[in-house]
Parts: sequence; structure tokens; C-alpha cells
Amino acid sequence: MSLEIIYNKLIRDNIPKIIEKSGVEYKVHIAEEKEYIEKLIEKVSEELEEFVEKPCEEEMADILEVLETLSKVYKLDEQKIIDIKKDKKNKRGGFLERIILEKTIKK
Repeated sequence: MSLEIIYNKLIRDNIPKIIEKSGVEYKVHIAEEKEYIEKLIEKVSEELEEFVEKPCEEEMADILEVLETLSKVYKLDEQKIIDIKKDKKNKRGGFLERIILEKTIKK
């Protein structure tokens, strides 16, 4: 009796080799651009959910890996991203002070 599990999700590049070594049969395909981007976005959500369930360095590393891949797919300048992040933090601050904006009142 065989057990078939459907995943239909983006996986790391070496996972097929790892599955093959375990002796399990599998099926994969290479995503076209549109599907690839959709699956990367899904992967960010998946990794974020895993981090929420178990906040740790490993889960944060997974989130960063997917975000770095997205920046490469969109051909974004990584140094520019870092510079913008620093500039925003200098001008507007970070998020460590736990400030929640409840409302504004315009008079």
C-alpha cells in the first residue's frame, strides 16, 4: 500500500536529492516566472507562520532566505535595500519601543 502526499509548494534546491536518497518516489516541476513569484510569496507566509509558532533563529533564517530570493527575482539592489532600511530607521525609528498608534485627531 502506498501513501501519496500532495505538497504543491516551493522547496529548497537540494530537497529532491535528499528525498531521492531516502528512497521515496517524488514528482517535481520547474515553475514559470508567474508561478515562481506566487510560490515565493506563499513561502514567506508559511515561514512567518512557522516563526510565530516557534520564534527561533532557524525560522528567522528561513524568512530571510525567502526575502533575499525575492529581492534577487525582482532584481532589487541589496545594498540599496540596506541603505533605505538604515535611513528609515534613522528618520522614523525602529519598532523596539512597542508604540501602538490608536488614532489621530485632526482639528
